[in-house]
Amino acid sequence: MNQDNNKPVNARLKMSFDIIFVIGLVLMIIKLVFLVLDKVIGLAVPAFNDKFIWNIGPLALMVIGGIGSGALKEKQKGTDKGER
Repeated sequence: MNQDNNKPVNARLKMSFDIIFVIGLVLMIIKLVFLVLDKVIGLAVPAFNDKFIWNIGPLALMVIGGIGSGALKEKQKGTDKGER
């Protein structure tokens, strides 16, 4: 009975980690598009130049989301095997 209550919480938590991963991925794609535009047409965006958050932020979000989602997936596999 308790495991039935944990499944929706784990599903919502896993979805939260997946959303964090997707946000990091979108930010990384935006950063790469601006980098290409800078090289091709000389577009200089002051917010992206030499900012620590733009260099590390998307990667950190992707790593946190991936690790959290993977850990919850493995935990769910372990509880599924224990039930059978």
